Amino acid sequence: MQMLGVLEFVRVVETRGFASAARDLGISKACVSQRVRQLEDRLGTRLLQRTTRRVSLTEAGEIYYHHAREVVLQLQQGEERVRDFQESPKGPIRVSMIDGGLGEWYLAPALARFAARNPGVSLDIDLSARLVDLVAEGFDFAIRAGELADSSLIARKLSSFRYGIYASPDYLAARGTPLTPEQLGGHNCLTGSVLRWKFKMGERLVEIRPQGSWHSKSGQALIAAACEGVGIVRTASIYALQSLAAGELVELFGEWTKEHTPIWIVYPSGRHLPRRVSCAVSFLLEEFRGRSIGEPSRNEEPLK
Repeated sequence: MQMLGVLEFVRVVETRGFASAARDLGISKACVSQRVRQLEDRLGTRLLQRTTRRVSLTEAGEIYYHHAREVVLQLQQGEERVRDFQESPKGPIRVSMIDGGLGEWYLAPALARFAARNPGVSLDIDLSARLVDLVAEGFDFAIRAGELADSSLIARKLSSFRYGIYASPDYLAARGTPLTPEQLGGHNCLTGSVLRWKFKMGERLVEIRPQGSWHSKSGQALIAAACEGVGIVRTASIYALQSLAAGELVELFGEWTKEHTPIWIVYPSGRHLPRRVSCAVSFLLEEFRGRSIGEPSRNEEPLK
């Protein structure tokens, strides 16, 4: 179905003239007249009777006007809905997110605040350590930590966090307190998914391969064991905050653990982000702007 001339025809009828329709549409009177004539030629019949003083509908014009008016009204309603959609984000968002404390305690609550402010949005959050294929698996964006292996993704820095070395006062009283990373070789190290612990102070780099009797990929499980005096743990600082405040743990050689691990929002390059997705990304960037996650006080360190 061709729409050329339909809007102009309806406006001529409703405003009772070609000049008034032209003013309403913001085009010339000649343009309105030409488009209505083209519509009549396409239909093979005259829709309007034109005189020097007035414009009136023919019998065919009466029939056509009632149908054309409904079409124009639906188009106007569609435009209004699109404008509303642009003003208030709506629709589904699928996110792949870091599992564990970072995702559950910080990132998911931030997205929940976004959802509360935008009730037209529905969120599907996949908490997993797995590196998903964003395009193949239908994710709008992902939140990842550390070095990014896939250079084809657009990455925007969201925040950062750091790893610390922690032990209970009872363990240190019984086994002694290591003063440098090199001295960890004589201690029971509680290990997770990282096989080598790396430390940096200034230009000096130290790398050790921890050995111990307790292994878990859960930061909370590692902290629980450390609090019970099982050994020394290296984990994200967010897991240690409560235990540090309660005196159950102390931090060791903090001057070696100031390096921050970046947290990224990533999405495929070359993809136009729907408004709902771009709004969610912008909200998260603003929520964490200038902050690192998991510092002991609310005066969190700036991003590094």
